[in-house]
Amino acid sequence: MTQHSDPMNERVDDVRRKLDVDVCSLYLAHPDRQTLEIVATSGLHQSVIGKQLSYDQGLTGKVARTRLPVVARVIQDHADYFHVEGSGEERFKSYLGIPLEHDGELHGVLVVQTEQTKTFFHRHIQEVHSAGRDLMASLMALTSVSGFVTH
Repeated sequence: MTQHSDPMNERVDDVRRKLDVDVCSLYLAHPDRQTLEIVATSGLHQSVIGKQLSYDQGLTGKVARTRLPVVARVIQDHADYFHVEGSGEERFKSYLGIPLEHDGELHGVLVVQTEQTKTFFHRHIQEVHSAGRDLMASLMALTSVSGFVTH
């Protein structure tokens, strides 16, 4: 498990407030292991920091696997739904996750969730992409600290 500081949580909290969503979580990609590590969250229980998902698990894994945005109006109804134990995510209804890539490499996934059922449109995807660009430098710094080479 990698240790990460509160400034990253502050950054995702800023994104959560800016986008007016109930959850914003940032996952660091470990391509060599095909896993994602939760490095920051605003809205889920902080105990999930450091938990890992494989690229085969859940909606967030699907984002990593396909490198495409994934949207679910009702998370639990989605075929790829996977519950992260201890996250407190049961109360959230809608999901939008986007890949965070640089120079063709996946560095992470940025996820937003809402308590109220919401339809995410193209403009919402664009807003999350914009927020993701703001977080990319911090995420790339984590990948170099974690021993991954960035291009």
